[in-house]
Amino acid sequence: MSKEQPKVSIIVPVYKVEKYLRRCLDSILSQTFDDFEVICVNDGSPDNSIDILNEYASRDNRFCVVEQENQGLSMARNNGKKLARGEYIYFLDSDDYIHPQLLEVSYYLAQKYDADLVNFECYNEKKEKFETPVIDITKVEAKITTAPLFLGYHHEKNRIHINTWTKLYKKGILDGIEFIPHIQFEDYPHLFEVLKRHPKTVITQEKLYYYVNNDGSISNADGNPKQIKDYSVGLNYVYELYKAPQFKKELNFIKQKFIPIALRQQLARCKNASAEQKPMMFEEFAKELVDLDNKGLISWRGHKLNRYLTYRKLIRQKKSGKDISIKV
Repeated sequence: MSKEQPKVSIIVPVYKVEKYLRRCLDSILSQTFDDFEVICVNDGSPDNSIDILNEYASRDNRFCVVEQENQGLSMARNNGKKLARGEYIYFLDSDDYIHPQLLEVSYYLAQKYDADLVNFECYNEKKEKFETPVIDITKVEAKITTAPLFLGYHHEKNRIHINTWTKLYKKGILDGIEFIPHIQFEDYPHLFEVLKRHPKTVITQEKLYYYVNNDGSISNADGNPKQIKDYSVGLNYVYELYKAPQFKKELNFIKQKFIPIALRQQLARCKNASAEQKPMMFEEFAKELVDLDNKGLISWRGHKLNRYLTYRKLIRQKKSGKDISIKV
């Protein structure tokens, strides 16, 4: 790896992605902005990913390969961040890839507005055809805010995505913040901890990331109770971040805007699970709902009526000790 301090550190966690890895790494090498380092963390991958990583590291001294026993995505990112030397940090998932100007555009905006965070859009393979337009960075439109939490998370034009990979972070804004180890769905609690710091944020509509539908990814895994438990860990983490009286406004916004999205996703996981897993998942979901209700995080606002009534039914059943029974 180059000894000079790079402007951007790209952290790439790697696990069982040999099918996608070259495309991901090639998209890094195709960047129009070249002042970066790449920290590839091989998370005990059992396939040939490590050979591919070593090949790229031998060709380009900006690549650094780190090996660890399998500890999960969170620890791969955390350990990669500890080695990062850049002024800014970018997290890239190794089964996806990036627009050739991702670093050029996001770094330009970060510098222009002295921003702590740059949030951009993405292409989704499930919804649209991927394109690679040439972007004139001097004409990129942007919204600037120091209260990004209140922009919303769903369908709004100027929104904060609940993920890690559509963002360039100033390194300092991440000081003391880590991904929760050993859970799935680790992105959103990490983001809410960043947003709590009121980072100066640039929001752009430019699509700079290509999200690929990987059948082997966590998001496409078969439904199981651990998914419900892990998501619940994240929700409780967010509550602990914002439960103090001085964050009443923020917590109320989360309650009305984010909790409905989270619970809708949890309910869908339960409904789409196999007949074997479904009862255990609904049992865990009911526990989660009771806990959130006790924290005052569930009200009718923001929920569709039929879903809200389903949540209330599950809460009643769980509190009464009855078997959880929901027709789907």
